[in-house]
Order: sequence, then C-alpha cells, then structure tokens
Amino acid sequence: MKINVYDDNDNIVKVAEAKVIDLKFGTIRSLMELLNIDSVEDTGELLKTVYGAWDQIVEILDKCFPTMEYGDWENVKLKELVPVLVEILKFSFSEILKVPKDSKN
Repeated sequence: MKINVYDDNDNIVKVAEAKVIDLKFGTIRSLMELLNIDSVEDTGELLKTVYGAWDQIVEILDKCFPTMEYGDWENVKLKELVPVLVEILKFSFSEILKVPKDSKN
C-alpha cells in the first residue's frame, strides 16, 4: 500500500509505502468502530467520523507508514486515505484467517 502527500497545488511531494505490522486486537476493534462504513449514509457523515477520530486514525497509520510525519496526514486526500484504512483492516482479517484451526473443536 502506498499513500501520497500533496502540496497546495495538488503536486505529489511525498509517497509513503506501508510496512507490514502486527496490529493488536484493540487497534483493529478501534478501526472497525471508526470505519463502520455500513452505517455511513453520506460523505458528510464519513467526514465527521474521520474528523472525530483523527488522532486515533493517525496513531494507527503512523505504525503502518513510519516515514510519515503528523503534518503529512493533513495533506493526504480523503479519497486515498479511506481505502488505505479499509485495506489495513482487510489485511489484518486475512492474517487472522490464516491461524490454524484445531480440528477437535
């Protein structure tokens, strides 16, 4: 996953690539709460959700994108940010599904 940082003229000034991290359950749960996309009915509501949880979102993103600085997140386009958050969740769930199951249960 990659994320772009833009300047005031919409030029890409930085591209950050995600590193694979092992998220804790609490982090995944927080992301799921923040991105309860099914309950979001319009863009305004989505913006309010992201705005209200911005510090939590940045904390999670900083773990995945260590080359990003706090101010960089202010210059990432929302249409690129939300899909990255969803991809982080999908990746986490795919890793969980790889856990071997005990055939006795």
